[in-house]
Amino acid sequence: MKKLIILSLMLIFALSNAYGQSSLKTFLPDSKITPYALQVGYDKTTILIFPAAISQGGIDRGSSGIIAKTVPGVDNILKVKANKKGFTETNLTVITEDGKVYPFTINYSDNPPDAPIDIGKQGQHEKQLASFSGRELNTEQINDLCKEVANKEKFLHQKTKSFKIKLQLEGIYIIEDVMFYQFSLQNKSAIDYDIDFSRFYVRDKKRIKRTAEQEQEIKPLQIYFGKDTKLTAGKTSQSLVIAFSKFTIADHKNFVAQLFEKQGDRNLTLTINGDDIVRARPLPQ
Repeated sequence: MKKLIILSLMLIFALSNAYGQSSLKTFLPDSKITPYALQVGYDKTTILIFPAAISQGGIDRGSSGIIAKTVPGVDNILKVKANKKGFTETNLTVITEDGKVYPFTINYSDNPPDAPIDIGKQGQHEKQLASFSGRELNTEQINDLCKEVANKEKFLHQKTKSFKIKLQLEGIYIIEDVMFYQFSLQNKSAIDYDIDFSRFYVRDKKRIKRTAEQEQEIKPLQIYFGKDTKLTAGKTSQSLVIAFSKFTIADHKNFVAQLFEKQGDRNLTLTINGDDIVRARPLPQ
């Protein structure tokens, strides 16, 4: 009889334990934030640049194997290095004041990468890839819309000049999740103006001393030249339309477009504020 009672109690305990485990909720795969893989060394410091200030108490180390410190006077830069050689894999979590969480899986390396890591650029690139893959317009449609935008009447007048070369923003248009920036490029000199490369990025209006200027690069989806060439001959002009995935900027930031001359120094930098961006006009469907 006593054995029967003990067996019954054991069975009840096992069933209740199984029920408790089966009733627990599990996290969905999409709810989990994938951590960044980061290698750090003992004799080198890895610099992480975040797009927003790091919250007070917003740094959590998984173990004492690593050191993570902010830079005095600069609240968005974190220095990370090994506290001892060959530490066991650990993690690091950083929370910024805009409420974002950045998890890292940290491993030791005798020779980690030297270059500072801009987390803002990484996030912007990931966002643009997601936007590009999710948009409804294909490459051919974007090219056709660039041609259409190139012939529209201008309604914006932001401009910059360098040695008789003028770049002017004439309009901004949007359809679906793609924005089209309409520029004119005028060469008033007798010397041909040949573009070597271009850059587009967002930066803070107020620059922080003793640190690199914070820039978030914006990759264009397409660049269209009205004359099908990067070269603007002397005493001529041409239209330039650049397509981007949709974005806006805060009041304390500017969008910057730069053109660099091939074998020359007539480089152009045009600053565009957020007020102009939100004046974008819709293109007909």
